Amino acid sequence: MVLALVLGVVIGTTVAITMVLRMGAGKPAREANVQTRPDRRAQRLDDAVAAVPALRRAVELTANLASRRGLLGSVERALRAVDVPIRPAEMILAHVCAMVFVPAVAFLVTRSVFFAVFALLAMAFLPMRVLKSMGKRHRKKFTAQLPDALTTLAGSLRAGRSVGQAMDALSRELADPMGRELRKVVAESRLGRSLHDALADAADRIDSPDFRWAVLAMQIQAEVGGNLAELLDQVAETMRERLRMKGEVKALTAEGRASAMMLVILVPGLGLVMAAVNRAYMTPLVTTTPGRIMLGVSTVMITGGYFWMNKMIKIDV
Repeated sequence: MVLALVLGVVIGTTVAITMVLRMGAGKPAREANVQTRPDRRAQRLDDAVAAVPALRRAVELTANLASRRGLLGSVERALRAVDVPIRPAEMILAHVCAMVFVPAVAFLVTRSVFFAVFALLAMAFLPMRVLKSMGKRHRKKFTAQLPDALTTLAGSLRAGRSVGQAMDALSRELADPMGRELRKVVAESRLGRSLHDALADAADRIDSPDFRWAVLAMQIQAEVGGNLAELLDQVAETMRERLRMKGEVKALTAEGRASAMMLVILVPGLGLVMAAVNRAYMTPLVTTTPGRIMLGVSTVMITGGYFWMNKMIKIDV
């Protein structure tokens, strides 16, 4: 019962942070110029922060401390990568509050230092892990759309459109996240920024090597000249071959990934089943010092084995 309460608090807090991070990743705007307007949910969040002087002061203090330690830049890049309309200082403050609140609740409920430390470690790593996972999914989906987008862009160029016109039409036709990122690029170019600078900033924001290569190819073509449509077709074909090879590698390493997941799921799952069937048999594992030591050592070994197996089957293409 106590373990369930602790896990419920940890999971609930993580879900709440995940829901906050997903703000702004909803429906795309219909027109490119809408992207320059502030997001309504972001505006409501700003209004809520401004309405509480103590909270506003806490955000400002967090921003000052994080800026001195150089944390704002990395957090801002992570938030921009998933298009979350939250300021870095607000994210850091929410993370710190979760690290303080959840372990305190875990200790008050269980009166156990072990569960409090477990909750502290979970809150220290889970929120940023969720943010990185969201960025990885965003980048993966963007990369999957990129070859078709380049082919469509090449077709628009052959039809007689300029690069800006072709990208504007492409931003309205493609689904997110590709469409949303291109709408940002088009909006920035309309505000006076050069198209190549806007694309370079988008490549840094998305952190996709394929998109960075495509932007670099367009910049080189603009300097030395040549047939841009043909170049884009060649880049798109190369990306398709890389994606096909990645799919083959993923299929060949599926057994290793399944073994790693079974290593993580089987042992804790079996422990929970045994605790449900015979609670008295499993109770010493969490109430005695030797049992807690065994739990800690087992957790470290399972975690190490999981990352080791993942490292063995990870092949860069």
